[in-house]
Amino acid sequence: MSRNILKQFFLSVIFLLAVSNSIEAYASEQVSESAEPSEIVRIVPPPGWQMADEKTLSKNVKLMVVGKGKGQFPPSINLATESFKGTLKDYLKLVKSINAAKGVEWKDLGKIKTEAGEGNLSQVDTKMQWGDVRMLHTILVRKGTVYIVTAAALKEEFPPLYQPFFNSMRSLSIDEEASSVAKKEI
Repeated sequence: MSRNILKQFFLSVIFLLAVSNSIEAYASEQVSESAEPSEIVRIVPPPGWQMADEKTLSKNVKLMVVGKGKGQFPPSINLATESFKGTLKDYLKLVKSINAAKGVEWKDLGKIKTEAGEGNLSQVDTKMQWGDVRMLHTILVRKGTVYIVTAAALKEEFPPLYQPFFNSMRSLSIDEEASSVAKKEI
């Protein structure tokens, strides 16, 4: 993939992630500024997907993997976190209101069981310069932190990716003990 296409792709992903980042600004009275990561958070990407360069990601995005698509907008999965004082229900209300304000179609698809616990699965459809994009979000709130796994692809390329996306979302795990051990060793 050429550098220009990659640059355009990452700029688009950053735009998509702005929805998540704007939630933090929109709900500043519920966001804790002093959150410190105290765990190792993982997802299992689909086989053969490549890690994105961490330097190109926004501060809340912990990792991103990219697959191969038919066009210039390859499918991707990212994991983002942010501090939040509230419940999953509170956070979903914010997500719904922000998407409505932006004119983006947001659908609550219900509960999803991940290795880290029960979260919420939602879907967003939006238009971008490459066409219609569909995103699935798994959102989990735990101990003052929101964990968001976002899977995105062109809507026309989405159907065969649903199962790999779903498997990666369900693989979300949080290992608090490993972090405690690592901190004791440092």
